[in-house]
Amino acid sequence: MIKNYLKVAIRSIFRNKLTAFINIAGLALAMACALLIFLFIADEMSYEKYHAKADRIYRVTRSFHSPEGDVSLHLANVAPPIGPLLKNDFGEIEVLARTLNYGGLVIGLEENGELKMTNTENFIFLAEPSIFKIFDIEITSGDREKALERPFTLLLSERTAKRYFNEANPVGKRLRANNQFDLEVTGTFKDLPAQSHWHPEFLIAFSTLENDQVYGKAALETNWGNNAFGTYMVLQPGTDAQKLESNFPAFMNKHFASYVKANFGAPADFDASKTTSLYLQKLTDIHLHSHLDDELEANGNINNVYMMAVIGLFIILIACFNFINLSTARATKRAKEVGLRKVVGAFKNQLIGQYLSESILIACMALVLGLVIARMGLSWMNAFTSKTIALNLAEQLPLFAGLVAFAVIVGILAGIYPAFVISSFKPALTLKGKSNSTGGKGSIRKILVVAQFSISIVLIIATLITFQQLDFLNNQNLGYNKDQVITLPYYNEVAENYDAFYNELTKSSAIENVGRSSRVPTGRLLDSYGNPRITKGDSLVNLTINLKTIVADHEFFKTYGIDLVAGRNFNRSIPTDDSLAFIINEKAAQEIGWTNFETAIGQDFQYNGQKGKLIGIVKDFHFESLHQHIVPMIFLPLNGSYNTISIAIAGTNTRTGIDHVEKVWKSFLPARPFAYQFISERYKNLYEAEQKQSQLFTTFACLAIFIASLGLFGLATFNTMQRIKEIGIRKVLGASVPNILGLLSKEIIILIAAANVLAWPVAYYFTEMWLSSFAYHIDFDVLAYIIAATGAILLALLTVSAQTIKAAMSNPANTLRYE
Repeated sequence: MIKNYLKVAIRSIFRNKLTAFINIAGLALAMACALLIFLFIADEMSYEKYHAKADRIYRVTRSFHSPEGDVSLHLANVAPPIGPLLKNDFGEIEVLARTLNYGGLVIGLEENGELKMTNTENFIFLAEPSIFKIFDIEITSGDREKALERPFTLLLSERTAKRYFNEANPVGKRLRANNQFDLEVTGTFKDLPAQSHWHPEFLIAFSTLENDQVYGKAALETNWGNNAFGTYMVLQPGTDAQKLESNFPAFMNKHFASYVKANFGAPADFDASKTTSLYLQKLTDIHLHSHLDDELEANGNINNVYMMAVIGLFIILIACFNFINLSTARATKRAKEVGLRKVVGAFKNQLIGQYLSESILIACMALVLGLVIARMGLSWMNAFTSKTIALNLAEQLPLFAGLVAFAVIVGILAGIYPAFVISSFKPALTLKGKSNSTGGKGSIRKILVVAQFSISIVLIIATLITFQQLDFLNNQNLGYNKDQVITLPYYNEVAENYDAFYNELTKSSAIENVGRSSRVPTGRLLDSYGNPRITKGDSLVNLTINLKTIVADHEFFKTYGIDLVAGRNFNRSIPTDDSLAFIINEKAAQEIGWTNFETAIGQDFQYNGQKGKLIGIVKDFHFESLHQHIVPMIFLPLNGSYNTISIAIAGTNTRTGIDHVEKVWKSFLPARPFAYQFISERYKNLYEAEQKQSQLFTTFACLAIFIASLGLFGLATFNTMQRIKEIGIRKVLGASVPNILGLLSKEIIILIAAANVLAWPVAYYFTEMWLSSFAYHIDFDVLAYIIAATGAILLALLTVSAQTIKAAMSNPANTLRYE
């Protein structure tokens, strides 16, 4: 019986080549998309799960609160004393380890007294030896137990070891760090997989930090302000993480409050838990659920996973709707076949089995073609997502079995309704030619067409809104000049001779200005030294406003073209400006309560324990991305706290300017690599996720529309053939070609209009929700919705035009010849 089913199914498929092509092509594209999306989601969901103790590993994070209780900052890392104190206070912690990202070190290989291969390395971490009891890091050479015991020893990843030492065994060899310290290589470790939230290339012994020239043992025990230390723990089996976390407020009051009272004069009733909190974050949640400040690497987003899954489902549904539409439309052509089969003894279950076998066979054919398309599209997806996903079914048998099962399920779901419709025909009626419609004059087909185009229109609107928001982001007045500005790291060698360095740079007419700062625009505002104090009456009053701190020199504002609205800039010729002068932004002045900015200038001002004067107020500018609101900021010059040099290049002399900067750099810092970044590139990278989302919507919207159009084309072809004699009669009775075109197109326009009615509210809800993630975004624009509606209607008309025009232009003598 099965053999007979397959034989009849194959004959039916090849007898109706156009329908078969549309069904197979649509399903193949949909399956290819679904497979690629599945591979992406599977990769995203697999992060950190390769660790044997993954279900018990947690990271400690720390938040800071405003006086109103709002979280003003939530850091992925914590202060160095917190880890050991937690381990000491809570027996539920099986093992704990701290890490510190020490990126930016210049590592050199010394040969014959000279440094070779100096590179600025960013994936350097100091780690405690217990890190190997938490993470499954495979040591490929050296002693796992003793590798990170001694100060100034390190492990190299295999890739890094090969980069510095080629194929030679690196154990026992030395590398030079910042031309200050020698580091002994004690072993190598296997590169961490892509599905990890950190990818160290250098693991240096944590005990190195105890050296006073590096960090200092006292600072490790008492510095509660440097929240840069990754702190990971494995909990004892059966431990309730939430219950453990509930004890952290008391822990902070016990340790942090006593420290603040002893060192900063906090009142006796100071409640540390009202200003800062600790949390436990599951390791496996970091990649998709963590978007904290100061993450080690850019994480994924669970919303993107959901979005991809929904898009994949939409694409499959559209292809299945095509299949159902075309199968039910063709049902009338097979009515007599069904009648004859029933007359000669075929049961309904046998007919259902026959037509389901056709559906499953088509789905399997589509799967084969879909695998070919998916393999071709995999390189695009890897480039798009920056992943290295492989598709090798010979080595991924569970995936292959799943794909076959998926094809069978899709075949059953797509074919079950047409099978029941076709098998329900009455032989007496069908053999008399009276069964000429299905599903209430095609109401099911109309519903499915509306559903298809509703999905497509939602994707079109989402694409248009994304493009509009990206255009808004790129053309927004940021309040500073992001073009023609490059940044360089600020090293001690520059600090010692900065005036000479500055003078050499500005000798060239290609250099407009040079400034220094602790952070640069497009970065995050993570630094704050508490609340300011201002003069009210005869005394200094504490304010509840939290100021984000930027250390900036006299040329910073000029370099970025940031305007002052009151007062003056820092002045090199005024000695007190180096320690007694403060500048704030408009937002800070407004929150302090100064409505007349001029009256604020010259006011006594105290911040970070330093008393001075407010000398200026700068115009508000977008330091961070447009996802964040402009916040109160304070600027102060503070030697020893600069991290970055910003250089504004004049006019369009970009290449000349960069060449000059490189020449000066190499003359002052011959051992430091010359590596610069454009602020405009950094700004563009802020919205990389949105750029990719735009490309994603565009790609899948086009695919959805193409698959829907395929089905619409097949349906229009069939419907036109069904009405060819009606068209002939109308033409004989005097109907013109435009009348016929209007008749055949009217139903399509009505269906697409109905699709818009359904799609617009859905699109509005999701696009508004997405736009709300930006502090600054476009307003509702009905034009995008009108464009989507008009485009869908025109595309639908274009799709069916070939068949409608052919039918309208046909000679009625040919179509009515046998009547």
